[in-house]
Amino acid sequence: MNGATRPPDAATADARRTPRGGACLSVGIDVGTTNTKVALVAIDGPAVRVRAVASAPTPPPGCLGAVLVGLLRQVLDGSPAPDAVGIASMAETGVPLDATGAPLGPWLRWDSHRAGTEADKLSRRLGWAQLVRATGVRPSAKVPLANWAWLRANRPDQWRAMASWAGAADLVCLLLTGHLATDHTLAGRTMAYRLPRPGQPAPEAFDTDLLAEVGLRPRQLPPVVAPDRFAATVRDPAFTGAGLRAGTPVVVAGHDHAVGAYACGVREPGDVANSLGTAEAVLSVLAGDPDPVAAARAGMSTVVPVAGRHRALLAGSSSAGATIAWWLAHESGGMTTADLAAQVLGRGDRPTDVLVLPYLAGRQSPAPDPRARLRILGRRPTHTPAVLARAMFEGLCLQTRWMLHEQARLAGGPADAAVTLFGGAGAANPAWVRVKAHVLPAELRVVAAPEPVAAGAAIVAAVRAHRTGPTAPALAWEPGPAVAGAGRDYDEPFARFVTAATRAGVADDDSQGEEVR
Repeated sequence: MNGATRPPDAATADARRTPRGGACLSVGIDVGTTNTKVALVAIDGPAVRVRAVASAPTPPPGCLGAVLVGLLRQVLDGSPAPDAVGIASMAETGVPLDATGAPLGPWLRWDSHRAGTEADKLSRRLGWAQLVRATGVRPSAKVPLANWAWLRANRPDQWRAMASWAGAADLVCLLLTGHLATDHTLAGRTMAYRLPRPGQPAPEAFDTDLLAEVGLRPRQLPPVVAPDRFAATVRDPAFTGAGLRAGTPVVVAGHDHAVGAYACGVREPGDVANSLGTAEAVLSVLAGDPDPVAAARAGMSTVVPVAGRHRALLAGSSSAGATIAWWLAHESGGMTTADLAAQVLGRGDRPTDVLVLPYLAGRQSPAPDPRARLRILGRRPTHTPAVLARAMFEGLCLQTRWMLHEQARLAGGPADAAVTLFGGAGAANPAWVRVKAHVLPAELRVVAAPEPVAAGAAIVAAVRAHRTGPTAPALAWEPGPAVAGAGRDYDEPFARFVTAATRAGVADDDSQGEEVR
């Protein structure tokens, strides 16, 4: 196993060749919370076409290589070898590696909630506000810095055997190339990586002092590759046997939500992305430098997007597609997702008189509250399943509106900026899209391309490997449902939603609370 910030000279020269006929093929990999996806993308000038996709449940780290080989064989069957490979993944998830690069156990995942005590200790010792100003990240149970402290205290044998740490995307890079590397959008989610100063490039290493707080050294973390470089080149025979070419540039594209936003053209100040999957994220690109502490108090992070040029605010909810899955299991009477969507669409567009607070296991943002749980307020026996199902979608969309509202407040910008929506679970669900178009006071742009994060990883790889032309490629979007006076019918429900969500111990005789975990 090797760490490298620069690829071999021969690979650099190969990567700077003029693209064939102005077009290129690129492969993107997305290691997600639920599934791992691979997309083959054709790029011709600014146009992007997804030619093939394949997915499988995200496996344990020790099985990841075999799963990726199988997925690559599927998308590359009958295709020329791609010109570049990009990797995106969920953030705050990784695995310790031994001296040979082999994983030491299962993933330490972002949603495990195991390291709350360690996060609190770090906050007290280093200062909550000082940590936030340095890293842009709010101390919580999911950040790797806290999880490394937990690992040291609770799995001492694994800790002593750990030669290095790999995030999910970093591990894929290691498997493909033999080189461990990461990027600034993933490093920036660890709470062990400092925000660059305004106008300065992203640091190419984790912070020595922050790592020392949990007993780690910089050499145990991957180098952070600059946003204009690729990490290394394909070497492993298993992957060349799956259709990749030895020497192909490999790029760690970054955090899944950020990569998807970049793929959809959300790159400049004023651009806003809404990423929907198992979890949800809202990312607003800013012209200036927000106050990281004010953002963190609202449960948000201050981040540097994929291109490395601007700052952005990132808000998240762990209960988006997960809430729909819960509803199907507990409230739908055995419906499929398609059945649920048809039921909601058949009811019409009138707002319901039911409020659903869509929090399966706490609320990250705004007004962070780890005790928040899913509640149905105002339900009566006369409410039909269609009304209740629409209320569930309304609750998800009101939560999105709240995150957008708070980001606009923190940035001092308008609350009605156009929102670009992407993600298979959301963009492909007609009921979710339609309700969102009515709830949000903004133009909705929908990216319908399959697997936009994997496709985005492919786009980032092609750009960094210098395989694209002067116009940056992006996935196409279509206008969302046209709604006259979008958001107005939900001004009053939105106010009631925020009041109910922020009222401690909300419950009444007509409400029902369900806790999934």
